Amino acid sequence: DWYDYGDFRAGFSRNTPVPLVATAHYYMTVMYLVKAAKMVGNDFDTRYYTSLAQDIMAAFNKCFLHKDTAQYGTGSQCSNALPLYLQMTQNADEQGNYRPDADLNEKVFTNLIKDVEAHGNRLTTGDVGNRYLIQTLARNGEHELIYKMFNHEEAPGYGFQLKFGATTLTEQWDPRQGSSWNHFMMGQIDEWFFNSLVGIRPSTTPKQGYQKFIIAPQPVGDLKYVKASYETLYGTINVDWTCENGTFTLNVSVPVNTTAVVYLPGEKEPKEIQSGTYQLVCAK
Repeated sequence: DWYDYGDFRAGFSRNTPVPLVATAHYYMTVMYLVKAAKMVGNDFDTRYYTSLAQDIMAAFNKCFLHKDTAQYGTGSQCSNALPLYLQMTQNADEQGNYRPDADLNEKVFTNLIKDVEAHGNRLTTGDVGNRYLIQTLARNGEHELIYKMFNHEEAPGYGFQLKFGATTLTEQWDPRQGSSWNHFMMGQIDEWFFNSLVGIRPSTTPKQGYQKFIIAPQPVGDLKYVKASYETLYGTINVDWTCENGTFTLNVSVPVNTTAVVYLPGEKEPKEIQSGTYQLVCAK
């Protein structure tokens, strides 16, 4: 977990075992091969890589899971976020096949939250783990916690860099320690900006992509205004929202011949809107 954060000069992973990160990514890569094999109808590869993924899962949990504490590896944020994100929190059944373990998943996630809070709502992940930490929190609805983690001017945080006049991402949270001031690092929060804060997501139905897409914004904290756009093959999706005085106002521009499925905050039933420009209002 390159350049993970702590009371030390950033560099090689200090908080998280390197083999844990490598094995988790090995599993992720093999699962992508399973997905690809299914898409092209290659039954042999589907069976072969599914079996390999099960073996990796077994080895990963045997080596890194501490069942008594429901912690992976060192219990660092990256150690627990990676298996949560990749859905590796599983146990073998009587036939030796691994199945999702909801109880284990909940306990590992609780440990992850506790560690973030124990560090003053700050991350300890590096340039690899950042993405899995943020997305694991987002997938479990912890958007307010993500906002707390970054809405400040301390290290680690983007506000700290802005305070020193940085106009590009830096190599580490405090670049005064001798690192680059113009480096493609720590950009993983962009995914949260688009997927969660603005809420632009592709359809979950295969082959629809952005011909039918989702808009599910997540207002957080004292944030009052968000605006973003996304270029698709069908045109530009424009979204902006305001949240003031208990009223949430969403403006959406839907490209021609496409459909947006809109989930307003606090409302369970979505609204489907066709190409055009719309304004939707609800109580926050």
